[in-house]
Amino acid sequence: MHRLVQFIHLPFKWHLMAGVFIRLLLILYGNYHDKYYDVPYTDVDYKVFTDAARHVLNGNSPYKRHTYRYSPLVAYLMIPNILIGKEFGKLLFSAFDILVTVGVKVLVEYHLSKIKNASKIATYSSLIWLYNPLSIAISTRGNADSVACFFVIMSLLFLQTEVVKGLSKFVLAGVMLGVSIHLRLYPLVFSFPMYLSLCDCQYKRITSLGSFVCNLMPNKKQLLLTLSCVGTLYSLTHTMYTLYGYEFLFETYIYHLFRKDTRHNFSIMFYYSYLTMDQILAVDVVKLVMQVFEFIIILVLGMGFGCDPRTLPFAMFSQAVILVAFNSVITSQYFVWFLSLFPLVVHSFKMVRARAVYMALLWALGQGAWLFYAYLLEFKSREVFILIWLKSVVFFCANVFLLGQLVLCYQPDFGFGYNLVSRDIKNK
Repeated sequence: MHRLVQFIHLPFKWHLMAGVFIRLLLILYGNYHDKYYDVPYTDVDYKVFTDAARHVLNGNSPYKRHTYRYSPLVAYLMIPNILIGKEFGKLLFSAFDILVTVGVKVLVEYHLSKIKNASKIATYSSLIWLYNPLSIAISTRGNADSVACFFVIMSLLFLQTEVVKGLSKFVLAGVMLGVSIHLRLYPLVFSFPMYLSLCDCQYKRITSLGSFVCNLMPNKKQLLLTLSCVGTLYSLTHTMYTLYGYEFLFETYIYHLFRKDTRHNFSIMFYYSYLTMDQILAVDVVKLVMQVFEFIIILVLGMGFGCDPRTLPFAMFSQAVILVAFNSVITSQYFVWFLSLFPLVVHSFKMVRARAVYMALLWALGQGAWLFYAYLLEFKSREVFILIWLKSVVFFCANVFLLGQLVLCYQPDFGFGYNLVSRDIKNK
């Protein structure tokens, strides 16, 4: 334990070097694993990205590669995979992964600038992402979600810190948010709480809905954020549409609205999707009801925590949890949508260590139970669809329960308790 404490207290730059080393080691190991094991370490999407990049390099559409359903920007980023080496993409995604760590530290340190140990707290928070096994695996296996996470963190960084001063910070925040939405649709839900956080009015729980709506008229900061976000998103989308037509719109965006995945899917909708796989429904009532509840919860969380700049990161984190939990398709990389935001708020949960460990284990065990039966289905050809669905229900309930617990113990600027210590010293 003493050695672990010593390790945690190393300078931040040493942690960054360790994080880079771990990722490089796993990228090298991936080559060995792929060569000698039946189940590859490299994500299947990485080969899809590389093939799409080859099509782009030859002057063709990236969508000539079957199952490529991402922005062409990802294919462009992967062109060096063809020209330089096949590991370039993994190195690039890992670099974005490391940059997320730096962004988290800057953001947390800025939020807690009035606390004596702000730098220490920010370092602890950033290490939760840097050494997160899931985030490391996602990037080193060749998944591109770390890129979208980076742009979300950057949008918050420009919006809430003084890295760039003046009104230009709101323009840059909007640009970063627009890029992230173009790459992945999910950051779209963050736009509402980000917009509310710039409002000149102070909202409280007793504020009437009428007053709330009347005060939604944009001020200069909100206008700059909105116009730059919409302008960036439109420019990128229009450019890609000009190059690749309707195929781009369908494969990148529309497909995901109607996607059904009966494998690799943690969703509570997994078994329902399996049973209705061959049915064509004009209106899927079950899915519609889920989406209505999802929308209401996301809206309430945005209104409840998005109005105060201090609680904006928690609004985004909680919205991301709901967005993933209620999605009709959930794969492991979706978890980084909220795990990349978790380090921004982890210091604000007032709870004892035993409770924190219990909550972490509950989430991990819920996921592990699902993975066990998914393994039996895919690799042992066992008919365990009902059991997988039951584990999906358990995992869904675990996610909702844990988010509820986090809301209850959320205390802005708690700072792992250092804030309380600072106040006690000041009072004495």
